[in-house]
Amino acid sequence: MMSARLVVATLAVAICATASVNGFAISDSASDEGQEVIESLERQCLQLTGSTETFEKLVAGFSFAPMCFAGHLDLEGLAADIIELNDSNRAKFFGTYCPQMNESLQCINPLFELLRTCWDGEELAIMDIMYNMIPEALNLMCKDHGEIFFRLEGPEYNKCVEKFDDYTAECSGKISNSTETMYLSKLDEGQCRELGDFRGCIAEKLQICKAPGIIDLIDIFYKPMVKASSCAKYINFEQRDPVESNEI
Repeated sequence: MMSARLVVATLAVAICATASVNGFAISDSASDEGQEVIESLERQCLQLTGSTETFEKLVAGFSFAPMCFAGHLDLEGLAADIIELNDSNRAKFFGTYCPQMNESLQCINPLFELLRTCWDGEELAIMDIMYNMIPEALNLMCKDHGEIFFRLEGPEYNKCVEKFDDYTAECSGKISNSTETMYLSKLDEGQCRELGDFRGCIAEKLQICKAPGIIDLIDIFYKPMVKASSCAKYINFEQRDPVESNEI
């Protein structure tokens, strides 16, 4: 079950890495590029908050984060058990580690709240997208004990992967040039409808896959993007897809 192992491991590492970047606190080991990012963030925090307090809290928070994760997520056990992951033991595996990964999100939530005070405009929107992709991915991964991974290993799924670039190119015609170049926070209702039409087009194209739930993989990015943009006022996630229940 290589795809499930890769995604679970990647997500677990991503959650931890988000809050355990040793280079966040200014140090001799930080790269020049990393150092510039840190110093830029420090300047932004000072400019937007008027003090150094927020940045100092971020440094302290990132330093404490690895200890927080160690108290919630058994990475050593996960690394060992994921090697043996298969259909017969997935209920136990996901039942054990999904609650741990969900609990570990509390280690990064305060950090993102602090970061939000140091960003604005498009930078804030992009940060919100990245932040909200983590629980979206985790929820999908854990749903029905990782059912989506085992369901999407058939030849139908591979057929979709092979054609996905073609589907994307064809459906991109739903999005105008003005929408492509517009800031997320400035999208109007018509442009937001274009994004919704794009997703609907992809859902229809994926009918050939005969794989229920595959549109959820796209929604890991799509939903956070919409929520972080002005489109949150116009797009209703509760509406059903054009393909009934996405049984495609």
